Amino acid sequence: MKEKTIAESIDKGVGSFAAEEGALIEEDIPLFNLSAYPEEQHQLLDECNKRIAEANSRYRIAKYREDMFANGLKAGMYFCTFDRDENMLGFEFNDETRQMLGYDGLEDLPNEFDSWVKTLVPEEREAIVKLFWDSVRVHRDLPDITHATYRMQKKDGSIIWVTGAGRFIRRPDDGSLEIYMGCYRDITAQHELEEYLKIIEAVGRIFNFSLYIDVSDMSYRMISTNEYVEMVEKDPDAFRFLKNNVDASVAESFRQSLYDWLDKDKILASIEEHGTTSLEFYSESTHRWYNGIFMIGDRNEDGSIAHIVYGCTDTTDAKLQNLAQQKMISDFKEEIYVDSLSKIRNRKFLDEKLVFEPCNAVVMADIDLFKEVNDSAGHQGGDEAIQKVAAILEQSVRKNDVVIRYGGDEFMMVFFDITKEDLENKLEYLRSEISGISLDNAPGLRLTMSFGGALGTELVNNLIGIADKALYESKKSRDTYTVIEL
Repeated sequence: MKEKTIAESIDKGVGSFAAEEGALIEEDIPLFNLSAYPEEQHQLLDECNKRIAEANSRYRIAKYREDMFANGLKAGMYFCTFDRDENMLGFEFNDETRQMLGYDGLEDLPNEFDSWVKTLVPEEREAIVKLFWDSVRVHRDLPDITHATYRMQKKDGSIIWVTGAGRFIRRPDDGSLEIYMGCYRDITAQHELEEYLKIIEAVGRIFNFSLYIDVSDMSYRMISTNEYVEMVEKDPDAFRFLKNNVDASVAESFRQSLYDWLDKDKILASIEEHGTTSLEFYSESTHRWYNGIFMIGDRNEDGSIAHIVYGCTDTTDAKLQNLAQQKMISDFKEEIYVDSLSKIRNRKFLDEKLVFEPCNAVVMADIDLFKEVNDSAGHQGGDEAIQKVAAILEQSVRKNDVVIRYGGDEFMMVFFDITKEDLENKLEYLRSEISGISLDNAPGLRLTMSFGGALGTELVNNLIGIADKALYESKKSRDTYTVIEL
């Protein structure tokens, strides 16, 4: 059996195994050649040879130990001895090993091979013990130093990662295994750091703002951040910190839904059931759309969630692939979005393309006493009134703004960048222009129009209801405008 096969005998995910050549120890004191001495001295010389062999063995072991410790593996040691048939004769731990594993003295963790087996994680025990005996069985085919990284279980039940180096010490005469000694150290912190760094690397590539959150106390580590997050007041509790970010940058219409979403118990339950949970929102600070998402970071030994990851991705570009460029919506020329009578945008355009766009103002307007217009000028005159009103509204807005026939004689205007003063001036101008319309079939009929405006940076959808309330106020006296500012 070759090295690769032995290494493969350990289950994937349990640990790792490797081997290398060690330093040669060639400073043995030579034994006496009995044939060079009189026979009566052989007994004495034979005894000397035994003592020299023992001294050489102790020297080699000391040098091997020094060589292994030179690699920095100074925490724990074990020491196995074998007879010439390579059966284990003894197994010993040093005190550092017992301390590392939380045991107190020889009686707490006896010098027995089964004691080492007991310290292995139960579900991984069989594979690691098999690896040990496989490597002993074919040690002649291996370099003299082996390395292994695997998990051990401390006396209190906690799990640690260890890395170790073992050394085969073979008898000089026949190459049989005389001693197998090794040392290992606790690399749990290093292993966890490596896993954390992997998460950082992966998460940092995906999210422009992300946290690694400890579920037990809601403490967190910032994985990736941006200038807007850095300006937000920090809080040791991850969810309070996220809510501070909501207050500082998220559009008002999204805040309540985000507050409701940022609930620890709800998040954990959703992650357990679905793997992730996410919510999209619009940032006023950056004028872009984002998708916030929670996912599992890692689990405790009992299967409960230990850490969760929060990440925030910019979805603006993806949204703009399906819509026109932001604030250039009026460039759409598809017939399905044009009202056949007024030749301006229709309700379908609002519902499918505009309703979830951020803007600065929405104005609702309708022709006063439109039923009387129909009664006086006929339906043809009513159609003419709608067409002429639509033309005035369309001509009065900039290219980036949108005018929509909302339904019947009701119109909507959406402004993407306008001040309160400019909006009021615009509505006063429109009120005056509408009053100057002359209908072909009823030249003496004077048209008036009422306007209701909602002013504030919000989604179009969230301003419509406010604009309706403003229009309701204007309709009480007609031929005027009302603006409600958020």
